[in-house]
Amino acid sequence: MIKNSAIHINIKNYNNEGKKHDHHYHQLVLPLIGTLSLSIDHHGGEVNEKKAAIISAGSDHEYSAWNDNCFLVADIPYALAPKLAKLPQFVDIDSSLHLYIGFLHKQLLAKEHGSNTQQQMLLLLVQLLQERHGSALHIDQRIVVAKRFLDEHYHRKVTMVELANIAHLSIRQLSSLFKDQVGITPHHYLTKVRMQQARHLLENSDLSIQRIADNVGYHSLSTFSDRFSQYFGQSPRHFRRKSQ
Repeated sequence: MIKNSAIHINIKNYNNEGKKHDHHYHQLVLPLIGTLSLSIDHHGGEVNEKKAAIISAGSDHEYSAWNDNCFLVADIPYALAPKLAKLPQFVDIDSSLHLYIGFLHKQLLAKEHGSNTQQQMLLLLVQLLQERHGSALHIDQRIVVAKRFLDEHYHRKVTMVELANIAHLSIRQLSSLFKDQVGITPHHYLTKVRMQQARHLLENSDLSIQRIADNVGYHSLSTFSDRFSQYFGQSPRHFRRKSQ
């Protein structure tokens, strides 16, 4: 895990398929050379000379690449850029942004500036992305209500009928607007909240795995374990052992 106040910037090449994983910080994947295929919370896209990727904290993702490639990958603590998670997962890179990314790459290679300068350069890039995609930050208040309801009631069964009524939308409108503005369906968002909370409890509490399953809305331990293993690629016991 990276420090709360630090941004880490790496130059990376990808040559095979990466295992599904997640982390507790945002990750910004910036194009230099080639194409990287990414799946973020089951939403596929590509990073190339015209696209960058924003992987928000807690999002599960995997990648694949075959040809020559090179990317800048920045690990950004949530506290430094909380609005980054509200931007689209794949954002357009215009010519000026592409030049800025190339300049940042040269500075990293030359090692002419310290980490503080690099951090300021990255934060400026984040600001530019937010200004260019600012409309994505204005989420429909009905979706805000639905999202907040899921955040607060993940511990119990939530039906689409109930959620649609809370948001004063039809089920079809809710599904469409939620996917457009949050990037994933209400069902996948609820699973994401439950899995993140379960992992937090496994790593930071002494509750039994059965109690944790109950606390995140799964009364069947086997169903919870299967869903958790599918989401994180490791069983609940793996994270319990890791915390101990």
